[in-house]
Amino acid sequence: MGYIRLIDLETELRDAIVKYGLAHFSSVHIAVVYNANSRSRAVARIWGLSRIFQETFGLKPMYVIELLRGFEDITCSNRVKVIAHELAHIPTTASGAVRPHNRAFWRDYRLYSRLFTCGDFPSLKK
Repeated sequence: MGYIRLIDLETELRDAIVKYGLAHFSSVHIAVVYNANSRSRAVARIWGLSRIFQETFGLKPMYVIELLRGFEDITCSNRVKVIAHELAHIPTTASGAVRPHNRAFWRDYRLYSRLFTCGDFPSLKK
């Protein structure tokens, strides 16, 4: 089956970013995919496009949030927290790098998880 692109969730995410004025995400493209084939115990991962690819091919920073099989089994409010968690891995420079679980990560995670609600992401209620 492979990866399934979740266009509705991408649109809802972009709308939430604009709604809450998270300007540092405006210059970056964020795609969301679902991977039912993963056997990982994780429920989501984030992938960043490294700077060498950006500069070589003239691309802007890009990220892919990969939602895994376990994502289906959690509640909507926990799904929103997972999205907030993955977004917190994107540094404010939005350079394509992925931020580790440091102080800035936890600060941003707390902010995003307070801002976002299930109402911001209707496709997560399915």
